[in-house]
Amino acid sequence: MKLKNKIHVSSALLMLVILLILAFVIYFSFSQLTYSTEVEQLQAETNALVSELNENETADPGIVLRAYMPVNGLVKITLPEGEQPSPIQSPALTVEFPAELDGQSGTVEVEGERFAYAKAPVIWTDGQVAELTVAQSLRETTNNLNTLRLVLVAGTLLAMIPVIISSIVLGKIVTLPITNLTKTMTRIQRNGQFEKLPIEGKSQDELTQMGNTFNEMMGLLEENYSKQEEFVSNASHELKTPLTVIGSYAKLLERQGMQDKQIAEESVTAIRAETDRMKALIEQLLHIARRSESQVEWMEVDALELLQQTVTALNASYDREFKLITTEQSLPVITDVAKFKQLLYILLDNARKYSSDKIEVVAKRNGDTVIQIRDTGIGIPKEAVPLVFERFYRVDKARSRETGGFGLGLALAKQLADSLKVEIELESIEQLGTTVSIIFSENFNVDDVHSNQEGL
Repeated sequence: MKLKNKIHVSSALLMLVILLILAFVIYFSFSQLTYSTEVEQLQAETNALVSELNENETADPGIVLRAYMPVNGLVKITLPEGEQPSPIQSPALTVEFPAELDGQSGTVEVEGERFAYAKAPVIWTDGQVAELTVAQSLRETTNNLNTLRLVLVAGTLLAMIPVIISSIVLGKIVTLPITNLTKTMTRIQRNGQFEKLPIEGKSQDELTQMGNTFNEMMGLLEENYSKQEEFVSNASHELKTPLTVIGSYAKLLERQGMQDKQIAEESVTAIRAETDRMKALIEQLLHIARRSESQVEWMEVDALELLQQTVTALNASYDREFKLITTEQSLPVITDVAKFKQLLYILLDNARKYSSDKIEVVAKRNGDTVIQIRDTGIGIPKEAVPLVFERFYRVDKARSRETGGFGLGLALAKQLADSLKVEIELESIEQLGTTVSIIFSENFNVDDVHSNQEGL
């Protein structure tokens, strides 16, 4: 069953049950009130009859009984001994009233007709204490209650008409955005084009929020899809270049390189260089793609010690000066040692590629622990600073080709920083240099880190 039909049926049935319960409560309450009123009125008349009999002892009791006999009712005297007087009853009353009745007053059903009755003790003419019973037919009251029942049933059925109409309208209001969402998703699935839902009005109800959330999700998917296409295109282009170079030199070796030692050495050198270049590119691509394997092993370490190890290694590997500058004795941080070293290598290697002077590594604490990597190289244009952390983005493609960059280093650095819960800030002035800051915030969630470290 469709959601719209479920809303129609469930809301209509719910309202029908509510109306029926309400009608039943009204009918039951009114009938009980009506019957009790009739019984109380009959009890009052019975008490008046007893008073009249006691006050007029010399009068004929039959005359008094007939005077107080209810319409469509009867008056009966029951003596404990002797001959029982005949009951006095209305000619229209043909039923035989039962001799025994429960309680002093109430209602009783005789041959399908309801009666109200009341009993009271009275001193009869021979001195015996008799029981006076007065009964009255509730035929008119019953007919009125039957009419009320019909009115309540008819009112319930009439009230269901606007209920059904409102449930249909409500079903359309609720299911229309869902239907539009389903149709839009079906079209997206069929034609592969991203679409958004038309949002009408400025309502902030749940349905509008659902539409806005869907549109935001579509926007993110479209953006990510575009980035993915760009990523695949750039990756294939970057891989195609070294493969083309390797293929060209391989053909050159096939034609004449085996006989010419100089050409052979040149070809082998070029093939090896392009192989190393392609290997580095693939490693960077794999680092970025392996997000599911980014398990972080937290531990508390001295950042100064890690910085000193990294700077020493780079000084030994390159004919460049990497200088550590700090006034701190120690800088304890909670991090993953391997990932943090990888982050440092990426940033320091990037600084090395785009500068020719010394590179300074400044470590300090000013509330937060901050590590700055400064170079005095060519810098980055102001408009390019927000884009340098995107994959394959290069400020100058020709210059990056000369330095061996792929535009992936800073994207990988940003991913590592996110996994380590540190911030990266980049400041650069063209032709003056660049400063990259790694910030360990003092608001870092240490409790969560310790919980993960202890396996909780």
